[in-house]
Amino acid sequence: MIAYYRGLPGLAVQLDALARQDYEGSFEVIVSDNEGSTDLQRYLDRYPERERLRLRRVDSSDVAGTSHARNVGTRAAEYDFIAYCDQDDAVYPGWVRAMASAGREHDLVGGPLERDSLNDPVVASWRALPDPDEPFVMGRFLPITFGCNLGIRRTVFDAVAGWDESYPTAASDVELCWRVQTAGYRFGYARDAMVAYRFRTGLRETWPQAVEYGREEARVAKQYGAPGRRWWWFPIHAAVVAGTAPVWPWAWSRRRLGQWTWVTGNLAGRIRGSIRYRTLYW
Repeated sequence: MIAYYRGLPGLAVQLDALARQDYEGSFEVIVSDNEGSTDLQRYLDRYPERERLRLRRVDSSDVAGTSHARNVGTRAAEYDFIAYCDQDDAVYPGWVRAMASAGREHDLVGGPLERDSLNDPVVASWRALPDPDEPFVMGRFLPITFGCNLGIRRTVFDAVAGWDESYPTAASDVELCWRVQTAGYRFGYARDAMVAYRFRTGLRETWPQAVEYGREEARVAKQYGAPGRRWWWFPIHAAVVAGTAPVWPWAWSRRRLGQWTWVTGNLAGRIRGSIRYRTLYW
């Protein structure tokens, strides 16, 4: 299932990746249109692998946000296991097979991300991704998977009331993962369910994303009582940010500017979130 908003022409990369799946069973691809785009419908009608993918659009444009789009798309699905991917990424050929296999034994499933396929080397260096060999534990609490690579049983989705739409974008995946697990359901990790993850390529787009991630992670950490990093992490992080601040930013390489922007934006977001939600989350 793909939550869609102003995703053309890049959506073709993800659809082409889904068309290359080696899964021998049947599946459908739902594009949940959070924009209300007539261009999208025309594009899907002409997509050459439409029949093979059982491709269809559902309208979720009544409420803005990825969480709402995913809820609408999930409730329109025909199958009892739902796998989510994003409009600007590309799943690996074995993704559906690996997700479906893990979904037979687990209630919620995640997989790894890689950064090199869809990003130029400079942009790929801006952010580190979690170790692909094991699930990522967020906030020293419980494992999570990212919304661009997440699978859930439909019965579990219904039992926990789906995605929390008060988290329209950032940290919605963390909140869902923790809610499912604290309700007693099983989390599984599908090592072979790899997704090529696309970063934002501009510094002006990267900064607000980093801030939003940090801020909303603080919110969900307070909601579930996650301790976050140990207290001494904050002064170390702050010292690194201050010590590497660009005195003459125009003399920095794009690689170094991008790395500093992401780290600093995430710290700023955690500080803002700690103030807004009256918690200490580093």
